[in-house]
Amino acid sequence: MILFLDNYDSFSNNILKKINLKNLILNLLNLNIKKINLNYFIEKIIIFGPGPGNIENSNLNTIIIDKFLGKKKFLGVCLGHQIISCYFGYKLYKLNIINHGELKKVVFYIKKYRLFIIKKFIFYNSLSCLGLNNFLILSKNNFEIFIIKNLFLKAKSFQFHSESIMSYRNILL
Repeated sequence: MILFLDNYDSFSNNILKKINLKNLILNLLNLNIKKINLNYFIEKIIIFGPGPGNIENSNLNTIIIDKFLGKKKFLGVCLGHQIISCYFGYKLYKLNIINHGELKKVVFYIKKYRLFIIKKFIFYNSLSCLGLNNFLILSKNNFEIFIIKNLFLKAKSFQFHSESIMSYRNILL
């Protein structure tokens, strides 16, 4: 079972559709809830969704990390990446160039196979995280961290929108 924490982003719908295509059981939690009993969460995976805000508006996200760290798997997407990163002491900074539908190459290195993989993803962010705390950085460009993971803490996050689709018209303009 998956619990999706909706930070009110239009891309949340794309993520939810991808999860539903895999026929996984999904529960959705809108983050405007004032009172919630966390003891009833039975989901094994918690996804911190993207959002238009910033981490200052993420109290419930932080409470959920406190309660379930190391017990459930976490995945952060865009704002979710920033929430998880900052929770572990990374610093948030404003990018010089805002990424709004920017197609970027992300380079992964798989140490076990001594293999580099290059994939293209779409970025929609004006903020990024900087730091070296507690996580293995799987991909970065200069100072901007794209993907992090910590297997012991059962957490992964990424800055880009893997669920986004870009039309060729946008690329050519």
